[in-house]
Amino acid sequence: MAPPSDLPTAPPIPDDEMARFRKRPKPDRTAPDASERNVVTVRYKRRLLWWVVAIAWPLTPVTFVLGIYLMVSFELDSSVPTFLLNFPPLYAAAFGTYLLTRKDLLTYDVRHGWIGGVAGRSALNRWRDGDRIEYSVPLGRLELIRANGRRRVLFRSGYLVDRASWTAFVDVFLAHQNTRAEDHRDTGAEPRHPSAPQPGLGPAVRVGVRWRFFGAVLLAGLALVAFNVAIWADAERSGADYDFFGLLTVMAGGYVLFGVLPIVCNPVLAYESGSDRVSVKTRGLPARGFPRPGFERLEHSVYDGVLYEVRADGKRRRVARGWARDQAAWKTFVDRFMRDQAAAESRSTGGEDR
Repeated sequence: MAPPSDLPTAPPIPDDEMARFRKRPKPDRTAPDASERNVVTVRYKRRLLWWVVAIAWPLTPVTFVLGIYLMVSFELDSSVPTFLLNFPPLYAAAFGTYLLTRKDLLTYDVRHGWIGGVAGRSALNRWRDGDRIEYSVPLGRLELIRANGRRRVLFRSGYLVDRASWTAFVDVFLAHQNTRAEDHRDTGAEPRHPSAPQPGLGPAVRVGVRWRFFGAVLLAGLALVAFNVAIWADAERSGADYDFFGLLTVMAGGYVLFGVLPIVCNPVLAYESGSDRVSVKTRGLPARGFPRPGFERLEHSVYDGVLYEVRADGKRRRVARGWARDQAAWKTFVDRFMRDQAAAESRSTGGEDR
């Protein structure tokens, strides 16, 4: 055996083989991180927002030039037509871009119960002792409840919110909320702020509109009308040129119509306990019963706080919105309606088992 010094030198290792050892192995991106598995994220409909932005931004200068052309050609003194022509695409483009810059609507840490999001950051930053966060099943929204019982909306679903991620969040959050409520009952502790007695404790529940809310909107519109009249009168006295039917009139008219229509029409929803139907009576019109022919049943959505009538193929049509109804009476109605539906389902299930 030759001495070690006489052994031939080993050939060099090719560079392509050494590259495998020099490169650090990349983590597997297909497997979610532990932190990602414990966080529920509610997203926006980003594909829809990209389409809105891609259409609205090029359309904005076109409508602007068209508005100037119409003003010059037809000698329009009022700015309302050009405003109605230019504002929608500009607003859609700016609002869509703003939502695209926001990563998500909200995030929910399952382990710690933390909620984050840009929409409710201002309220969450002013957290006080005794505050709590609850999901309102009748109204379909996440609320911040102060120690004195006042409620503030943090997050709600909408047309631009991804439905699947919002549904997943509500399911998880409601499961945790119900668990906390059961633990609270097991300890025998009384709530610090018991709810007020609910109206309509008889067999029938009647739900009207939010008189205070729509009344306040109507008063705001009338205040704008008075302000516009005052400016016009002052311009008439001084001989200045003022367009009375301008943007201020459009804003005032929108406020007045939004506030006065529900008050004048006053659609009252009526429900008999144990029934599977509701009726809506509008002032001056006969009552309409729901579900109508062609629909199978009524369904209250805990995800958006709306009462629907449902067809056999699953298509739904809105009957009443929770946010526009008297809040206390709507909560009473939803509690009874869901309780009656749960009892009817249990009876049908028991009959099938027998």
